[in-house]
Amino acid sequence: TLPLEGHDSRGRKVIIVRSTGYDPNKFSIDEVMRSSDFIGSVMAEEEEQWSVTGVVQVVDIGGAVAAHAMQLTPAFVKKAMTIWQDGYPMRPKALHYINTPQSFDTVFNIFKSFMKEKMRKRVLVHGSDLSSLHQYIPPSMLPKEYGGTNGTVDDIARHWVKRVEAR
Repeated sequence: TLPLEGHDSRGRKVIIVRSTGYDPNKFSIDEVMRSSDFIGSVMAEEEEQWSVTGVVQVVDIGGAVAAHAMQLTPAFVKKAMTIWQDGYPMRPKALHYINTPQSFDTVFNIFKSFMKEKMRKRVLVHGSDLSSLHQYIPPSMLPKEYGGTNGTVDDIARHWVKRVEAR
C-alpha cells in the first residue's frame, strides 16, 4: 500500500496497491495485510480528508503467480473486502485494476461476491492499458512505473517506511 502525495482533481487520496510485490513462498497474505495496516493507521491519523472526499485505489496485479492466487481464500477475501469497505474511516470511491493477467476474472469474481453493490459499480479494470488509467488519474500524480512523473515506486516506498518507522 503506497499512498501518493496530494489528491486527485476531486480531492480524493490515491493509493497504489502492489498486490504481487512480495514473495508468496516467504510471506503469508496475512503478513502482507499487517504491513498495509501500518500505513492505513498512519493515514487514518493524519489524512482527515480521506474520510470526507474519499480514496481511490490503483491495484497492480502485474507479476501474479499461482502462489499469489492460492493465498486468496474466500475467508481472506471476505476479510479484505470488509476492511476496505467498512474498516477504516475512509470512503472508497474507486478501484482501478491494472496489469491484470488473463486469469484475473476468475479470481476477481470471488472478490466481487463480497463487495457491496455500490462498490461493484466503482470498479474499473484497465488491463495493461495505462492510458485508460490516465483518464481517471493524471500522470502527474503517478510514479514512473505507471507512466507518471511523480518519482518512482521505490522513492514512495522509502518515504512510507520512514513514516511508519518514525512512529
